[in-house]
Amino acid sequence: MPGYNPSPEQESIYNLIPRYQAPTPKQALYRSKHKGKVDPKQYEMGVKKVQPAATFGHPYGMNSTSPDQFLKSHAQEPLLPEPHRPSTEKMRLKAPVPLKTEVPSMGLHSSKNFVTTNAIQAILSKPKQMPEDFRWTLKPEFGEVPQYLIKNKKQIAEEKASVEEHIRLRQQQDHDAHVTQMSEGERQQLLHDLKTKWATVNTAYQKLPFSLDTPAKMKRKETFEKQLTEIEKDVQLLEHGSTVLVLQD
Repeated sequence: MPGYNPSPEQESIYNLIPRYQAPTPKQALYRSKHKGKVDPKQYEMGVKKVQPAATFGHPYGMNSTSPDQFLKSHAQEPLLPEPHRPSTEKMRLKAPVPLKTEVPSMGLHSSKNFVTTNAIQAILSKPKQMPEDFRWTLKPEFGEVPQYLIKNKKQIAEEKASVEEHIRLRQQQDHDAHVTQMSEGERQQLLHDLKTKWATVNTAYQKLPFSLDTPAKMKRKETFEKQLTEIEKDVQLLEHGSTVLVLQD
């Protein structure tokens, strides 16, 4: 049937007819851009440019140095520039040495009598004036405190005050952090306990004998009196006001 194209999966007699296979196009043949033929004279042993003695080295005897080529003295010393006169001459601190052509005057004599001349100069000369002793008490600022001492004293006082203020603030912060207020129930309970303790100590104190003839009895009496005094102070402190602050250790 014209136009009928059954699929390979279906059974049909038309599948036995060989189908047309399109030929695969061939790619163009590769051709190098370089010439295929070269001149053999351009190459020696596979290398285009051959350096002299690059393969087997120099001929025998060519590696030895010439007897004239040896290290000569001062050959490696640096070449210094030619000396020239400095642009700024050095200042002479001493007089130059006299030349050998400068002959000193010799054989000169003087008729001056140095003894008489010295005596006359000593007689006519005035005595040397000694410097007067300087009186420091005549200075206008004598007895006054120097300005630098006043300035240093003021600076030290300011630094001391700032340090004390810093310490006071730190102590106040630490004190406020460890202080708590006692409640009214705790204050009443503490006051009741102190009064009970005072009654107990007072009872023991009243039972002491009248004669204190031994050191132990005298020490016991003093201990009871001290305890009673401390308890009375604590009771007065608690009864004085309703607000009690407790400092925690």
